[in-house]
Amino acid sequence: MGARTKLLFLMVASFLGIVFALIPATEAEIQISQIEHLNTQTDNSLNITITNNLDEEIPYSLIISIFSEDLQENINIESSNLIFTISPLETYYTNFPFTIQLSGNYIFNLTLLSNNDDIITKTYLEQEYLFYDSFQTNLKETIVDYYLDDEHNANWIYNPENQNIELINLDNEYETGIIIGPYNTNGNENNKLTIQHEFIITLDANYSISYTTDFNHSQLYSTIWNELYTINENSNEYIEVEIEAGKNVYICFSASDLDADSEDFWNIKNIDYQYVPIKHDIETDIPEHYFFTLEQTPEVSLNLVNSGLFNQQLGNITISVDLFSSDEKIGTYLRTPNIESGESQNINFIFTEMSSPGNYYCNIKIILINENIYYEEYNTFLSISMYNIDIVNPISSNSEKMNILIQTNDIEAFQLDENYQIKPLIDNYFLIETSDETTTIYWDQSVRIISIIDMDEEKFTLNLEGYDENIDSLVWPSISFDSKKLYYAKFIINNEGFYTENYEINYAYSSIFIESISGPEHVTINAGESLTVDVEIMPLQKIPLLGGNPLIIEISNNGVEKTEGYILSYTETQINIVSQECNRHSILTGQSIACTTVISNTGYASSSLEIDIGIKTDTDFEEILDHNTIEELGNKESWSIKTTYKPNKAGTFKLFISIENDDKYITYREMNENINVIETVQETEEVVRTINIPNLSLRNMFVALSIASIGFQFQRSENMKYLTFKFFIPLYSRLQKDTLADDPTRQNLLRIIYAEPGANFTQLKEKLGLHNGTLAHHLHILENHKTITSHTSGRQRLFFPFGSESRINISNSLITNVTQKKIISIVKDNPGITQSMISQQLKVSRQKVNYHVNSLVSNSIIKIEKQGRITRLYPMHFT
Repeated sequence: MGARTKLLFLMVASFLGIVFALIPATEAEIQISQIEHLNTQTDNSLNITITNNLDEEIPYSLIISIFSEDLQENINIESSNLIFTISPLETYYTNFPFTIQLSGNYIFNLTLLSNNDDIITKTYLEQEYLFYDSFQTNLKETIVDYYLDDEHNANWIYNPENQNIELINLDNEYETGIIIGPYNTNGNENNKLTIQHEFIITLDANYSISYTTDFNHSQLYSTIWNELYTINENSNEYIEVEIEAGKNVYICFSASDLDADSEDFWNIKNIDYQYVPIKHDIETDIPEHYFFTLEQTPEVSLNLVNSGLFNQQLGNITISVDLFSSDEKIGTYLRTPNIESGESQNINFIFTEMSSPGNYYCNIKIILINENIYYEEYNTFLSISMYNIDIVNPISSNSEKMNILIQTNDIEAFQLDENYQIKPLIDNYFLIETSDETTTIYWDQSVRIISIIDMDEEKFTLNLEGYDENIDSLVWPSISFDSKKLYYAKFIINNEGFYTENYEINYAYSSIFIESISGPEHVTINAGESLTVDVEIMPLQKIPLLGGNPLIIEISNNGVEKTEGYILSYTETQINIVSQECNRHSILTGQSIACTTVISNTGYASSSLEIDIGIKTDTDFEEILDHNTIEELGNKESWSIKTTYKPNKAGTFKLFISIENDDKYITYREMNENINVIETVQETEEVVRTINIPNLSLRNMFVALSIASIGFQFQRSENMKYLTFKFFIPLYSRLQKDTLADDPTRQNLLRIIYAEPGANFTQLKEKLGLHNGTLAHHLHILENHKTITSHTSGRQRLFFPFGSESRINISNSLITNVTQKKIISIVKDNPGITQSMISQQLKVSRQKVNYHVNSLVSNSIIKIEKQGRITRLYPMHFT
């Protein structure tokens, strides 16, 4: 080869980017005869064969490049250019070493240049290979479960010597299996297992490989397996099976036979898991539909997650959004975000051009690097109106115009009873435009409704405060006047149209029923907004008449009128006697009693009231004690009247009140309780007698000791003191007659007992400084004349004003122990209950219940009655 020829050859090899005139290469053939393996990060080689078909020696230059589709660039290789000469009709063999570091698709480009008499010929070969990441399975650690043979005629074991999984002990009929895994294929694609095995299978034996992605140890025998491969006598030593992506995959090796052959066996020697991690992948989340009001700016938001292995730099991701109305394309919007691997990002597209109500849609295309690596397309829809109508079947609306967005694969079968127009949008999405006021629309369930919007440009509704939608719409709400003050009738005007509107308001009412009404006559409301209108109502000073009278409200806009109203009425004057109370229940003649009467008005203000307060005796004699005139009693006002009366005759009487208005009787009430008036009687002076004690014999000494014992009990018990003196007092009174006089001692007793109902004998004795006999004497006189009353409480004697009911409450109030109060309540509700039953209800010991029961019995709150061997508890009459 001459120097001129060599120089020309080198120039061509150095400037490979120059465009060559393509001349069919018939003088040489190039082919890749073999690639060593398809695994990454392992030394590899490409065996290349080049044949010189010419009958002369030809110089060649072989240029090799490897292009990564994931990286979108050529990878670095050490020797990318080989120069050699091939003899006539000879074949040249060469081995090209390389290492692939990253799994994925690679394109091997081989360019062969030949120089034949200064004519450069180019031969080109392109071959694509997929390289895998892989790891070798540790068979021992991946065994997760077994299917054992029922008769133990065969089983699987792990042999640690050769690190194989082996099927052994084959005998008679058997069926057994072994489960390994899981193989996690999440984030990977092109997943496959390369299984190296050795076997002998004869007659009816069946060896198979299956998989599942839903394995549970506790439900082993209900697992469903999907067959991947069945072993036969022609199966190779290496088996490749593809497994599902994005799952945890379990593999089952199953073996069965009806009559095992002793020569049969199956050994699993090795399993390689090969996979390609996904380098470029985007998970996109976008709503199918958006609704916006006219005041809102429409926008579409995409949530992107880079779920691939590679970071996506600026320019790698292209998002294209084509915006359409129902009639035409509006524009195209682009974004090119950069997202790190594993990160997410929200991409917003704001559409300021969409200012009119209606339906729009976006066709969204996402491209990663190029369409061959990643391409996805999405559709999303936008509806703009003042109202988004609920999607129900049937559709219920009072709109004259509606837009219904639907999805259906059979639009020809779609029919409505109303006037409508169908507009195709994209794919199987359609827009239905209705033009009749319709209250109910029925639709076929095979049609999927995505959105329903109101398209009425001019529309308003009127709502009244206090209106109940559950009652007849012909019944207006009411406003009832209870006093002369400002009242408000409120109503709401809702502008449900698309534009700002002016509304005219008229009010109609009766001037003889209402003093005045004040409210706006014109209002302006923006589109989609509501306005609450307050109308001031002033009623008359006095009730004009009973019954109702209407307030009519008329709203008009663009020739459309709506009428609503209220029913106005006055609350009838209602005079109530709240209370009648006196400071005493019993008095002596010549003493004064003070009473207070309270009346109120729960209705409208009254006119002049004439009030008489008097007494009514037990002989039906009536006497007016006080007369009052009230010019006006307003709503929720009350009036207190105090009356003093000094009776001069003994007997009983009741207080009454009578109220009239304009010579018309309104109300009358008598007190429930009688007031006792007792005649004052003078009492003569007591005679003090001296008793001489005689000399006592032995018998008299025994009697004296008995009397002393009785005296001791007499000293302990108030009841014994009082009853003893009460027994002897009549004998003493026969000698000198007692009368009920205005005695200072009895007056003091009455004052204390009336002021402190429930005072006991000892308290009275200490407060007045009296001896037992003297105190019992005066108490007996007062109780005999029914001025006071008494009852026992344990060892105590309690005194109350005659006719007072408070003694019962006071008696019960003496009980402060919580357990005793619970026992009293249980006995009152369950007369005859036993102590053991109370113990169960209160969940306390029987001893504790017995202690508290004895205390209550001693205080005369409850009593015990024995029925055979059973002791039952009953309340006292005042408990």
